[in-house]
Amino acid sequence: MLHKIIYRFHKIILISAIIITVGAAILASRLRLDLNFFSLLPTGNQSVRAFFSVTEKIGLQSYLIAIVNLPADFSRDKAESFVDIFSGYLKKSPLIDGVDYKGSEKGLTSFFNKFIEYLPLFLKEDELEKLKVKLSDSEIENQIARNKMLLASPLGASAKELVSLDPLGLREVFDDRSSGFSEKGQMQKFRGYFHSEAGDAYFLFIKPNKPPQDIPFSRKLMTEIDGLKNMALSDFSSQSGTLSPGLDVSYTGGYPIAVNDEEVTKRDIKITIFTSLLAVMLLFGLSFRSIKMLFYVGVPLAFSLVWTFGFAVMAFDSLNILTCIFSCVLIGLGIDFAIHIINRFFIKENKELDISQRLEITFREAGTGIITGGITTAVAFYSVAISSFRGFRELGILTGTGILFCLAAMLFVLPSMLVFFSDRRSSMTGVSIAGFGLKALIIRIFKYPYITLTGSMILLTVLGIQGLFINFDDNLKNFRPDDHKILNLQQQVTSWLGASMGEVLLIAKGKSEENVMGINRKIYDVLEKLKDSGMIAGFRSIGKSFIPPAQQKETREFLMRNSDAFDMKRITSIFNSSLEKNGFKKLDAYDEYHKSLSKALLWDKTLFPSALMETELNDLIKTFCFQENEVFNAVSYVIPFDDLWSQNETGHFRNMIMKELEKAGIEAGSCTLTGISMLTRDLKKLIIENLRSSMWASGLIIILVLFLCYRSLKLVLLSTLPLITGLVILSGSMAVLGLDFNFFNLIVIPMIVGIGIDDGVHLTNTFIQADNGTMPEKLSRTGRAAVLTTLTTIAGFGSIALSSYPGLRSMGYVAVIGIGACLFASIIVLPGIFALKYRNGCLDSGAPTEK
Repeated sequence: MLHKIIYRFHKIILISAIIITVGAAILASRLRLDLNFFSLLPTGNQSVRAFFSVTEKIGLQSYLIAIVNLPADFSRDKAESFVDIFSGYLKKSPLIDGVDYKGSEKGLTSFFNKFIEYLPLFLKEDELEKLKVKLSDSEIENQIARNKMLLASPLGASAKELVSLDPLGLREVFDDRSSGFSEKGQMQKFRGYFHSEAGDAYFLFIKPNKPPQDIPFSRKLMTEIDGLKNMALSDFSSQSGTLSPGLDVSYTGGYPIAVNDEEVTKRDIKITIFTSLLAVMLLFGLSFRSIKMLFYVGVPLAFSLVWTFGFAVMAFDSLNILTCIFSCVLIGLGIDFAIHIINRFFIKENKELDISQRLEITFREAGTGIITGGITTAVAFYSVAISSFRGFRELGILTGTGILFCLAAMLFVLPSMLVFFSDRRSSMTGVSIAGFGLKALIIRIFKYPYITLTGSMILLTVLGIQGLFINFDDNLKNFRPDDHKILNLQQQVTSWLGASMGEVLLIAKGKSEENVMGINRKIYDVLEKLKDSGMIAGFRSIGKSFIPPAQQKETREFLMRNSDAFDMKRITSIFNSSLEKNGFKKLDAYDEYHKSLSKALLWDKTLFPSALMETELNDLIKTFCFQENEVFNAVSYVIPFDDLWSQNETGHFRNMIMKELEKAGIEAGSCTLTGISMLTRDLKKLIIENLRSSMWASGLIIILVLFLCYRSLKLVLLSTLPLITGLVILSGSMAVLGLDFNFFNLIVIPMIVGIGIDDGVHLTNTFIQADNGTMPEKLSRTGRAAVLTTLTTIAGFGSIALSSYPGLRSMGYVAVIGIGACLFASIIVLPGIFALKYRNGCLDSGAPTEK
């Protein structure tokens, strides 16, 4: 029936297809590429929600690291002069919040000066005793005398500001309380410029105001910073009066990595699409030995690709890093439908028939197989769409829909073109597909089926055993090139710091700020213990300074019990008399200091971080505390020693932290561990779970579709045999070749399922339609199409093996091995079984054929 519709309305079909293609092309012009990692994350995940909350409220503590590489014999003074000039330009950029490039002697004093009004409420009991001693008459007199000696020493000039800010030396009581907010690793040890041990490189830690996963921002940032570097070099040359050709700045961190990944990904996509299309069309043309065949197949294939791009705009608006590969899949699989149609339409036995009759035979012999194969292949990809991971969901929907578009184009547009460009006298009847030596091979298999199947079983057994030992590689570092310059630089910075650049966020949550601060203090104690035991490199937490409300109550009681020791009139009197005794002038210069201290000693309220939000401490406090939907949050930043690349490393780190928190009596629901490494771990777990469920779903649906088509369990098993055999050979071959499964190449499995089922369906249909005398001939004819479809699919998808990234290359390797394995099963194992059934006269012709 279908052939009659196409023969009668082929012009309308072609005109409609052209109109649809033009409309889809207009839509496709709006398609954009979205490589933002965050956009792929499942928003329902607790860790993801916590991470997004921190990102929205306080931003990410991501660094862009600039490494100033010095030429030989470059003086330290010149190097630091350039660093000062460069950092000055960076600080003026609206894209940057700050730049750390040297330690500061007054950092602790500056921190202390901000908190002096609330000093007692930050102190523990032993520190309160120290404060009591520091404010005694004798200690005040001694401190003023020490100030006089310090100012008269060679260090007097640099100590002047220190003395004026804290004349009573109360910073000593405050201890190293500010270290909870300070830099990490090696940065804490510097009181000068950050530089390598050899002094041949200087480091600047730049704090952009948006995360590196925002690709447009990262691209804009790197462009601006490169321009600022050139301006700094120009200023430096002008000021120093010399040119420094060896002076250079290189960058590492998430921002240059994101920009580089985008550039490489776009380049790889272009190369992959071009090479796959070229290879497929060249292979197709050589196999049919006709340039005109390229036109017949290329037009509907191009139409279906444009339709899919147009659909992508309507459904998703953009392509992510995973959906970008769908075009390669469609090029490889879409042309398969055309091969079976062309193979049947131009068969020599039909050369005397007119176009209508040839279409009828084509649809009768290949139509059922094409439709069934197309539906089962689309189902294999649609099953991936049940994933909660956006990358898989969009890939499954887009590729599954694209396959159906390819199926429609090949079932309607291709036959309509054959009718339109062919006359009724059957021109071009000499065109035929290359034989690939299959006829002789099928005849031998039919002659020696037991030998064929025995050899195949031995091979499958050996590879099946090997496949049991295949590994799964979840280390993301292995998915990047070994010579990745930016990553190598990051490793150097990590080694210099003595800690990872990727912080893990530990978030305490509660409905009251008092409850959260209590939990956060316990978290601080746990992290301090882990740090002392060498299990983490360090951490930043507000818990070191803000003691729980219960302890603050004890502080107020301590002040009341020792009111004489904290009498401000006495302290001021002794202070002023000591200044006069030591020759200090301008006694009123310390009035503000006395006012702040007076407030501190008379403080009678509980202090929470939120009380400081409207003060000059806001920028500091908001980095660690925020409120969202009446839920209070306190963030601690935990610093691992090494970057957490693999799932095992991340899992071990997570379990270590959570186990210690549980020991401290902190309930699991009151805190969340998140961050890029934690999200990546959850994402890895999600991918595995989703793929497992998708494979089960696709398997069941495919079997159901095949059973509805054949109404025979025996034929269903025969149709799925190439797929089952192919997967066994794939796993065993990968183990032998030393290849591992990973998060990238697992995506290829749905495509292998599709091509394996497709070949099985076509050969099984041929088997049930053939009679005793024509079976080898018809199987070889279908087998030729199967060989060509396999080669074109390998050429289409295998081109990903040209990618710059090992992870993407592995997709190409798995595609080549898996699809090749399915072909082996289709033209060796399956014909061997058919030969046995042929000998026993057990042909089953119960499957429906198209009328």
